[in-house]
Amino acid sequence: MSVVTGPRWASEKEGRSFTRFPVTTMLNGAELTIPLHVITGRNPGPTFGIITNTHGDEFLATIAIREFIGKLATAQLSGRIVLVSVANPMATAGFGRLTPEQHGRTDLHEVYPGNARGNTTQMIAAAITENVLHHVDALIDFHSGGSGGRLQARVDHNSKASAELKEKNIALARAFGAPFVHENEFAGSAAHYLNSRDVVAVNPEVGGCYLGPATSRYYTQMMVNGLDGMLRHLGMLKGKPAAARQIHFDTKARRELRPRVSGYLVSHFEEPQQLGTLIKSGTRLGEVVDLYSYEVIETIDAPFDGYLFFSRYSGMVGAGTQAFALAEAAGSKSIG
Repeated sequence: MSVVTGPRWASEKEGRSFTRFPVTTMLNGAELTIPLHVITGRNPGPTFGIITNTHGDEFLATIAIREFIGKLATAQLSGRIVLVSVANPMATAGFGRLTPEQHGRTDLHEVYPGNARGNTTQMIAAAITENVLHHVDALIDFHSGGSGGRLQARVDHNSKASAELKEKNIALARAFGAPFVHENEFAGSAAHYLNSRDVVAVNPEVGGCYLGPATSRYYTQMMVNGLDGMLRHLGMLKGKPAAARQIHFDTKARRELRPRVSGYLVSHFEEPQQLGTLIKSGTRLGEVVDLYSYEVIETIDAPFDGYLFFSRYSGMVGAGTQAFALAEAAGSKSIG
């Protein structure tokens, strides 16, 4: 891989810098800017981009990234890390998934490469595209679960990528070491846009918010280890990523289980280590209790033999909320 040049940070010497690049102004009189961390290694190498907080209520990943870069020795690093620590400050300030604005598409995950003359969400995407995406050799768009106690650990790669690029995407995804690698569809995402330019890019989706200290630490360590593995895979750190047994599946094998009614979900799978468990058809995953009558008003059972790759803590759910998700065993394969 060659070192990409262009913006001012591309000529920085070994060390660390933090700046912000402008997007637009807001009605409260403040300027909307995007934060940018640059960590430049002593030796030449590729430029690795990281984006996180695309959705404002998915903040665990950025805490793990902070821990990782805080311990990273630039003397051991080849190349450069370019990190957008909060991709959507407006959504983050409102602790919500979407940009709080009046018009247009407001999910930053769906509008890349953006439009400098579009709505605010499109302006954010355009600014990130100009200042980051067009200058990296590989990228991850890092997500975690939002509100609702979500348990998950996978890396998504783009089903629409060319065969050659898909192979490279899968290799980067596998280097992260999560138990699942998922061939997914995410048109409009930063990774999808970069794939259209033949640049390797994938989406880790790990953990969630307010999971409690033990589970949060479990996922934080997984993400720290995953970043280390990806840098080793790219040759930015010495050594090879740790080998891991993983399950690969695509959207055809994916089944999301959503209650038809609202109430209190009693989940039977609330430990992160339970992800990857082979669930037999008919196994009770949880039930929904009516908050008013206290009656069980719906049960949720596995519709087939499958691997549990998403689960939720017990708690309030609305009708149609994703409660569990399985990768059908017949359509999945073990790799590694």
